[in-house]
Amino acid sequence: MAKCPKCGHHLKLIDISQNCPKCGVNMRFYNFEETFYREAKYAELSRAGISAKIRRLKASFLGSGLTKARLAVMLLPLLSLLVPSGKFILALIFKQAEVSLGAIGLVSLVTGGGLNFLLAMGGAPVSGAAFSALIAALAAYAVTAVMAVAVLLTSVLGFISVKNMQKITCVISALGAVGAIASMILFARFAAVPANPVLSGQMGFGLLVTVLMFGVTFTVSLLLSRKGIPVEYDEGVLERIEIFKKVKRGEVKLDDLPQPVVQTEETRKIDAEIAAEEAAFHEKYAKKEGEG
Repeated sequence: MAKCPKCGHHLKLIDISQNCPKCGVNMRFYNFEETFYREAKYAELSRAGISAKIRRLKASFLGSGLTKARLAVMLLPLLSLLVPSGKFILALIFKQAEVSLGAIGLVSLVTGGGLNFLLAMGGAPVSGAAFSALIAALAAYAVTAVMAVAVLLTSVLGFISVKNMQKITCVISALGAVGAIASMILFARFAAVPANPVLSGQMGFGLLVTVLMFGVTFTVSLLLSRKGIPVEYDEGVLERIEIFKKVKRGEVKLDDLPQPVVQTEETRKIDAEIAAEEAAFHEKYAKKEGEG
């Protein structure tokens, strides 16, 4: 239930007038000036946080040559997975299937139900060892693919923390390289399994490219982590952010702050224009008084 801002009288549904039925004050314009300045101060302080985020977002992509280089390399690990890293051949009774060890081959394997077949054949008495070795290689490859996607995400979301996200990208790139090397070793072991009539494989060079691309993203992110990303804020933005934190914590009240809260070159220019207009108005008024 609404109440009068001056006397606290609880209003009824039939009280449609803008004047309080008890004290008669105009509730719409009561403390209008104080409320106006309070909201203006709040808007000034809250807008500073948005401005800082936009500046960090821009800097995380275009702040330096390294950030631009990161834009160029963040997709490389993911794209490298399109390069075949080998192949394995399933020789069944009525059909022979050849699957590429790469992103496209893995997607087709999962969507076509082939993965379930491989998992089921892991315990087969004849070719179980070959199937188990292949499953281990595919698991390591899947981890590598996940790390490649994670590198892309952390690079895009680098503005969240211009320093910490670079460290996270370094760790993910290192894990991706380890996963690619593990997948390469495991697939080589699978390919080296004595030939059997059901499953065989051949090595490729795609994973070497993937390791190299993870090394590139690791290097760029490491350099960014050490050198940092320069962020240029507008005058007074950081000061307003600190004041706003104090307001939220209750250490400072909006009513105790000046308007504008922080003086900058822009606000001083506005104040000068207002003062000039007031002086011109008073001069014009005085002139008319003198003529009268």
